[in-house]
Amino acid sequence: MSLPRSSRLTPARGPAIRRERPARRQPQLLSRTESGLRLLPRLAVLWLAVLAGLIAALCLGAQDYPLPVLWHALMAFEPKDPAQGIIIGMRLPRVLAALVIGAALAVAGVVMQAMARNPLADPGLTGVNAGAALAVVMGLFWIGALPQMAIAGLALAGAALAALLVRHLAGSGDNTLRLPLAGAALSSLFMALVALIVLTQPEARNAYRFWMVGSLAMAQLSALAVLAPIAGLGILLAALVARQIEALMLGAEMGSALGLNVGRVMGLGLASVALCAGASVAIAGPVGFVGLIAPHLARRVLPHSSLTQQVALACPVGAGLAIIADLAGRWLARPSELQLGLVLAMLGAPVFMALIRRLIREGA
Repeated sequence: MSLPRSSRLTPARGPAIRRERPARRQPQLLSRTESGLRLLPRLAVLWLAVLAGLIAALCLGAQDYPLPVLWHALMAFEPKDPAQGIIIGMRLPRVLAALVIGAALAVAGVVMQAMARNPLADPGLTGVNAGAALAVVMGLFWIGALPQMAIAGLALAGAALAALLVRHLAGSGDNTLRLPLAGAALSSLFMALVALIVLTQPEARNAYRFWMVGSLAMAQLSALAVLAPIAGLGILLAALVARQIEALMLGAEMGSALGLNVGRVMGLGLASVALCAGASVAIAGPVGFVGLIAPHLARRVLPHSSLTQQVALACPVGAGLAIIADLAGRWLARPSELQLGLVLAMLGAPVFMALIRRLIREGA
């Protein structure tokens, strides 16, 4: 005897269970007063850490000196004293150079990542490093051996020319992706020309090889007196245009709707990156990873910070990173030294891979 279909026993089905991903935490909106109260203590701590790094970098090296010797050298310099001559004549220029290029490259990295809307972007996307390298190689090829100030001048001129060409190729439209694409294309062209000259001219190759690694061994106070104000101007411009660039991070259409001139804002952002990166390349050659890592560290120091706050935090973070890397290269390899670019590459490569893994996990 068969039962009707309606009376057959069927297993009861419970409600379907949906597995939902946990909602991401929304950024906490703070007033300007609250945000400033969070920023100032962190800035004070960071700059105190930079000061401690400066003192350590002046005291430590192939020969270590106690604090009284450093104090006497700074307060009452005696040129005939060998220890004071090393501290003031050799260590002070390179430590100040590390401070300048670290702060400048970090700010350039903050602006570049915001304009490209890519957390893995760095100042090299503007073509500034490649333009400076091409100018230096051409000078070494056509003129021969050059003094440090001449190399710095060529690097700064090449960086400025590269920035102008990138700006021209990117145009004045509202597409924010044109700038990094134009910079990447121009960098490839410039580096191909650099490789062509270096491979065919042994004289230029030897001089260029030392400069290309990125070193502070030839840092001079006379060059810093000219290039540090240029880097400072780039940092100031970045701070002034940061709020407008932050509005463009929502999209070019949104920026235009808010009344922004997208082309003008992108041009000012590129100018700030070119000034910061150009001065840094002129001081020490192409130094990598500072402009990539320092912005992420600055955002870790103050989560949910505005772009203006990131610019302020990036200065001590980048300066401290460059000073520590230079000190490590001099102290760990003494009596010789490791160039700043090599130390930063060894420190920065693992951090870069960790950033990529974190971004992949967040996007999964």
